[in-house]
Amino acid sequence: MAAVHTAFLREFFAMPELVRAVPDGDQQRAVIVADHIALFIAGLHGHHEGEDVEIWPRLLERCAEEIRPLVHGMERHHALIAAGIDALSGAAARWRSDAGAEHRAVMESSLDDLLPILRQHLTDEIDYVLPLIEKYISDDEWAALGAHSRGTMPAEALPLIFGIVMYEAEPHVIDEMLAELPEEARAALAGSAPRAYAEYAERLYGTSSPARWSTSSSAG
Repeated sequence: MAAVHTAFLREFFAMPELVRAVPDGDQQRAVIVADHIALFIAGLHGHHEGEDVEIWPRLLERCAEEIRPLVHGMERHHALIAAGIDALSGAAARWRSDAGAEHRAVMESSLDDLLPILRQHLTDEIDYVLPLIEKYISDDEWAALGAHSRGTMPAEALPLIFGIVMYEAEPHVIDEMLAELPEEARAALAGSAPRAYAEYAERLYGTSSPARWSTSSSAG
């Protein structure tokens, strides 16, 4: 979970600068950035949907009574984030069609509204929920969350998705991620995923090695 959350934090917190850097009327660049935002909105939605189905009900069933407010708090975060990404999605679609200053300003405002609650939620899950998952959720149930999230994304996007997550992940975490996949897919993704993200980042950020969340000022 930590590697996935790090990827979400890195990419979402880079979005305001990506949006601000698009010149007024540069439709081609606006499409690139808007499509990037749409990809991460879809990924976050799939991740949260998987938690809603595979994780929260089991924790509520198995955890001690005093843990329930924490789990319900995570569910409330999901509702707030869902509203935020709905607003951002609508703003991105309009900006994608008309890359004017007015639509860009709405994009910036939508991100300003979303990012604080998203950061709180993702960091709270790592600090407080992951220990509960390690205690109460089986390996098979945890793997079901990953399968659910992957199932919400187009198959052709999986090398990129894995590359995004692998970019800052420790080697043992990468091994664990790949172990959840069919054997024939592991070797292919081990090589293709980092290349897919490097090429994507070059097009988006102008470098194949964008700033890492672990070393960024936003992470402090």
